[in-house]
Amino acid sequence: MTRRQSLVRWVGSFGLLMLVASGCGKEEPTESPVKVEDFRYQELPSGTRIVTGVVRNLTDQPIANLQLEIGLYDRHNRLIGTMQVPVQHVPPKGSKRFRQSLDTDQDVHGARVRSVLVL
Repeated sequence: MTRRQSLVRWVGSFGLLMLVASGCGKEEPTESPVKVEDFRYQELPSGTRIVTGVVRNLTDQPIANLQLEIGLYDRHNRLIGTMQVPVQHVPPKGSKRFRQSLDTDQDVHGARVRSVLVL
């Protein structure tokens, strides 16, 4: 084996070792302290479009404030915007309903919760 081949083999082995090591020691994702249930997007007979649902606190501590990020989607299921829904005072092991109208003129056909931020 030439010196160059040996060096290439050593660098390749070292890179593989670093790749394997980078996956070790990572923390497992923790459970979210909240769960969003019964999420719905709907258009009311008046034409007002709203999102509604229930935030469930899975912890033994009250949650003073949290923010939901809602993705808004067109008829082709493409993301066309987002909105934030604040929710306050969710009791320990309890739940809180939310309802918020959309503040956009875009042609929204669906919505999904993208993230929950406990503040």
